[in-house]
Amino acid sequence: MRRLIMPRKKLSRRGFLKGSVVASTGAAALSLEERILLAKASEKAAAPAPKDKPLPTGKIGKVQITRLICGGNLIGGWAHSRKLIYVSSLMNHYFTDEKIIETLQICEANGINTIITVVDNRTNKLISKHWKNGGKIQWIAQLRSQLKDPTAEAKLAVDNGAVGAFLIGNAGDGWVKNKKGLDGIRAIVSFVKDKGLVAGVGGHLANVPITCEKEKVDLDFHFKTINDVKYHCETPAKTIEFMKNVKKPWIAYKVLGAGVVSPTKGFKYALQGGADFMCVGMFDFQIKDDAKIVRGIFARGLKRQRPWRG
Repeated sequence: MRRLIMPRKKLSRRGFLKGSVVASTGAAALSLEERILLAKASEKAAAPAPKDKPLPTGKIGKVQITRLICGGNLIGGWAHSRKLIYVSSLMNHYFTDEKIIETLQICEANGINTIITVVDNRTNKLISKHWKNGGKIQWIAQLRSQLKDPTAEAKLAVDNGAVGAFLIGNAGDGWVKNKKGLDGIRAIVSFVKDKGLVAGVGGHLANVPITCEKEKVDLDFHFKTINDVKYHCETPAKTIEFMKNVKKPWIAYKVLGAGVVSPTKGFKYALQGGADFMCVGMFDFQIKDDAKIVRGIFARGLKRQRPWRG
C-alpha cells in the first residue's frame, strides 16, 4: 500500500474538522449533516443581530432575561449523545477556554443576555474573565446541591456574581418525593432569595412543579423540560396542562430533545405550550440562526393558552 505523505503544517480547528470529515468519507458524497457542519465551521463569527430587532425578553423578579438563554453545555461538556460515548470528550476538546469566551461574545452580539451553567472553578474563571473583558452576560447558576449541605453551592453562586440559582433537575426529581428533600429545596430557595437572587427548582418530571406548587414553595421560577419526543420529558401534555395555571415563570429546557428536533419546531412547541423562556445548548455557529428563528416566531405571533408569566 502506498503511503500518503502529508505536508507538515499546523492545522487550525476548521482545517482539522474539514480534513477529518473528508478523510473519513473518501470519495463518497458528504452527508447533509457533514456539509452543514463544514459550511458552518468555515464561516466567520456570527454577525451582530440587527439593532432594530432585539431578542424578546421577559422578567423573573427584577431580572430582565432574553426568551432564548444559552445552556451551559459548552462549559460542562454535556452532549446528551445517547450511546455515543466519545461525544462529551469531543465537546470538551472543541470548547476550549478561548472558544467559550468567543461563544459568550457571539451570544451577546446576537442579543442573548443570559447563560445557565453549573457552579465550578471553570465557570467562575471564564465568566469572570468575560466580564473583565467588557462582557455583560448574566449567569443563572445550576446547583448540583447535596442534602447534607443544600446551600453550599448556592453560596458559591452568590459569591461569583450569579443573578439567580436553582436546584438541578435530576436532584429536583428526587428531592420532591419526601419531607427531607422538600426541606432542602426550601433551604436553597430561601437562601438564594435572601441574597437578592432569583430562585428556582428544576425537574424532568411533571411531579416537580406539581409538588412545589402544592407545597407552596416560594420559588421565583420553574425549570422544567418540554419536548414532544419524550427525551427527559415523559409526559409533555401533562406538563403543558398543569403549567397553564401556574403563575410563576417557566424556563423550559431539553426543548430540542438534545438535538433531534429542529429549532423551528422545538422552539414553537415550547413557547406555544406555555414556556416563558428557553434554555438551549448551542454551538457557536448555531447561535445566530437560533436567535433569528426565535425572532421570527415572535414576529409571526404565537397561539398560547397560557399567559406570559415572565
